[in-house]
Amino acid sequence: MKARSAAELAARRRRQSGFTLIELLIATTLGLLVLGALTSLVVTMMVADNTAAGRIEASSQVRDFQLAAYEDFVLARAPTSPGCGTAANQCTTQTLLLIGDQAPTSGQPVPDTIRYEWYPSTQTVTRQADNTNGTSTRVVASNVTAYSWYVDRTAAPTVVVSLTVTIPSYNATYSESQTFRFYPRITATPSP
Repeated sequence: MKARSAAELAARRRRQSGFTLIELLIATTLGLLVLGALTSLVVTMMVADNTAAGRIEASSQVRDFQLAAYEDFVLARAPTSPGCGTAANQCTTQTLLLIGDQAPTSGQPVPDTIRYEWYPSTQTVTRQADNTNGTSTRVVASNVTAYSWYVDRTAAPTVVVSLTVTIPSYNATYSESQTFRFYPRITATPSP
């Protein structure tokens, strides 16, 4: 009986014994590999998220400018600003001035003047509307790192506007450049 109890006692000790040093090192190594893979996955997802957010923000800024400007060009004449007129001679610091008529609900059309200005120091393009109702100014695009325009008079006058929006992030920057061709719809000169 003693031999049996000694064998049972030895078997019991083996079952209750802890991990060996080698087993502990293998488990730690596998745990570190899994944590490293998870960390790499999280970092990759964060970079992809920032890139996607930058693309969306840049596209949104470009689209906001396009929508605001399209409405204004529909109701305006082509600019007569000096120094503009060819792709080689683009205006980067001059104000883009649109003069048109705002259609009221009743009565005669109201003269309307729209100014687009780029401020490199704040990287914004603003739209200022002056009419009989007063003056209103709003930012139509931000993070604008390049802006230029010219009037193409080779056929019907069109205004070509180039715009670059750059969105910074912690790992990289995303830039989107777009060139628009706007067709002013009013061709008659205003009567005095």
